[in-house]
This record gives sequence, structure tokens and C-alpha cells, in this order.
Amino acid sequence: MPSWEAELPQTPPILHEPHQHPTRPRYGVSMSQTKLRNAVAERILRIREGQESPYLRIVREASQRENVIRLVRGEPDIPTPSHIIEAAKRCLDTGHIGYTPPGGMIELREAIARKFKRDNGLVYNPESEILVTAGAQESMAVSLQTLCDPGDEVLLANPHYMAYPTNITMAGGKPVYVPTVEEDSFELNPEIIESCITDRSKVLVLVTPNNPTAGVLTRETLEGIAELVRNHPDLVVISDELYEKVVYDGFEHVSFATLPDMWERTITINGFSKAYSMTGFRVGYMAGPADYILAATEPRHSLSISTNLPSQHAALAALDGPQDFLDEMMEEYHHRRQMMRDTFDKLGVTYGEPQGGFYFFANVSGSGMDAGEFAAKATDYGIIFSPGRAFSKGAAKYIRISYLAPRDELAMAMDKFTQLWNDCLAGK
Repeated sequence: MPSWEAELPQTPPILHEPHQHPTRPRYGVSMSQTKLRNAVAERILRIREGQESPYLRIVREASQRENVIRLVRGEPDIPTPSHIIEAAKRCLDTGHIGYTPPGGMIELREAIARKFKRDNGLVYNPESEILVTAGAQESMAVSLQTLCDPGDEVLLANPHYMAYPTNITMAGGKPVYVPTVEEDSFELNPEIIESCITDRSKVLVLVTPNNPTAGVLTRETLEGIAELVRNHPDLVVISDELYEKVVYDGFEHVSFATLPDMWERTITINGFSKAYSMTGFRVGYMAGPADYILAATEPRHSLSISTNLPSQHAALAALDGPQDFLDEMMEEYHHRRQMMRDTFDKLGVTYGEPQGGFYFFANVSGSGMDAGEFAAKATDYGIIFSPGRAFSKGAAKYIRISYLAPRDELAMAMDKFTQLWNDCLAGK
């Protein structure tokens, strides 16, 4: 599977066979025994059925074609800095590539602690308050498994990255979606969060900068959320800050754990995929109070034992090596972001302000089509992006479109988008 295709839900067709229970649909998986097919857990079925959409299938199928411009992915196309790759090679050349402690090699945890202090003003003990994982996604899964008992509610902004509800459900929790609106650039509102809290609320997930909306939570908003958390002593915050380094001029990334009283209430998640173009290395990390991190070490060990050693050495080189790559990356993203903004503004396509990350969450209702139909039609024009349905059942007006393509390719994509938009307005 191409790496970028992981951004789309991979849902096989659902089969409803006469001999099956009418309320328990089964997938068309390659199993010869009906009994095995019926053994799939209900929670998995609910997750996959929630992701099923004919328009998503069309987009997935189109992604296999030649000569299409793929603006669907969340994988940086800028090459990984050479000193990072060389560090992984040196590790392989030594032949010492066995297990590390479940928490990660201490040299990397120490570098992460230095990063937190330097970049975020946060102090963590690398021996007991930092855990290295196989990507930030595993950090999220492990955090939720550590915190959630069956039926616990997890508050999450809507729209959201598709993997969060999956991880919540797999941990036994129940997702509770906090609505946001385009007019506020999809900013969370503390009063609306408060209205969603019940006596079963256990975790609040914050994602800033946000995928898919590209919004960055302001300091004022985070302070309001912190006050809310103080008023609910059983609520724990998971702050996903994976896109921290991709924030544009005029906007500020604030780590939630830096706010008064929040260090003790927060697990902070980060990684290397987005900032250092290291998606395939699969290195993430989580940090928080020692009791949380110690508890999280067991599910983390059970999932994958340890993060592979060459990748940990690469991550160490990323943190301790030259950082000028980040400025060059952001300059390139700025140009691409402006190209897409200029096209949308000219056509009258509205969107939440893209403050961080490398996406637009754009409202395409002006085309006269919902986002699923629009995304499916776009495949005939040779461009692919994600319909909002992939991120929220209520996002029927929106698409997530990334600018992770070289500028010449992105310019062609914007020409194709313009033709598509104008054809829709003309009823073609």
C-alpha cells in the first residue's frame, strides 16, 4: 500500500449473508469458515462500519491510477535530512540492533527532555517521565489504554483525525464529540466543552495544531480549558502536539502542560514524522507525571516491546543535529499554503484559517455538491483529496486537502481544481 494511502480508511465491502444475524453484518474477508468470519469483535465492526462510504471507496480506487495528483496524504514530501538517515545507517552498521528498554534508550529520552525544556518550557525526568513509542499514534493508543475503563467518556473536538475514535473505542472508552465551527476556525470553545461533560467524562483530548482543520488553539482558549479542567478534578488531558513545528507567522504553539496546575493533569504527545519528514521511522513519545508513564509502560511493552533501535538513533540525531531544516521546510510550506489560499479566495471557497499543519479544511458546498460527491468527481479531473466524511459524519460540506506536493505539481492541481469548480457551477 502506498504510504500516503494510510490517510484513508481502508474498509472492505460489507457482506450481509442470509445465514448471518441481521443485526451483525460481516466483512467480505478471505475466510473460508463462516464461524471465523462471525468471530470478528463487535467493536471492530462498529469502527469499520462507521468509516464506510461509497465516496471514500471511489477516492481509494482512484488513488491507484497513474497521472493523478494526490493531495490526500499527511506525509511530508520534503526529503529527510541526510544526517538523520546517516545516524540510522551507523546504527545498522554496528550490528547492535536488538531490543531497547520499553521506555526507549536513555540517550533519546534525555534528548527529548532537553527539547521539552528548550522549546516548551517543560521539565521532565527522562528516566521516569518520558516514554518512547512506535510513533505518536502508539502514544495515543497507550495513553487511552492506560486511562480508560469500559464506558469512560473521552471528549474530542469534531471534526477530528479518524484514528482517535478508533483508539478510544479500542481502549474501551466512548468518544464524545465537541462541535466546532468554521467561522471560529474550528477553535474549541470551553463553554461547549463544559456542556459535554458528564459524570463519566475521564479524558479530554486536545490536538494543536489540528488535523484536519489546521487550527491552532490560542493561549486564551487553552487558559479557559485549563480553568475548566481545574473544576473537574477527575479529568485528565491528552495533548497531541505532533504538528508543533508547523505553525505559521502570527500564531503561537502553547503546550497545555505549561499552564498553571496542568503539568500534573496532562500527558503530552509528540513525534518526529511531521517536523523531520520521518513518517516511516515510526518514533513518537509521550511525557507526563511518573505515575502515568510507569502505568503506560506495560501496555506499550505488550504492544510492540520497544521502538526499533536504528529509528531511535535517527530520532536522537534529529533532536541534537542542525535545526535549520525546519526553517527551510516552513518557508516552502508558506509558499504552497499561499498558492492554495489564492486559488480558494479567487473561487470563493471558504475555509477555517490554516494556522498550522499543511492542510486546508475547505467548504465546498458552493459547488452545489456535498463533499463526498465533489471529491469523487475530482478524481475524474486527476486530483485526489479527502472528503470531510472521513473526519466527521457532520462534515458533509468539507474536504481536507493538503499541499504536500512540489510547487509545479501543486500549481497543476489548483488549475484542475479551478476547472472542476467552474464546471460544477455550470452544471457540467
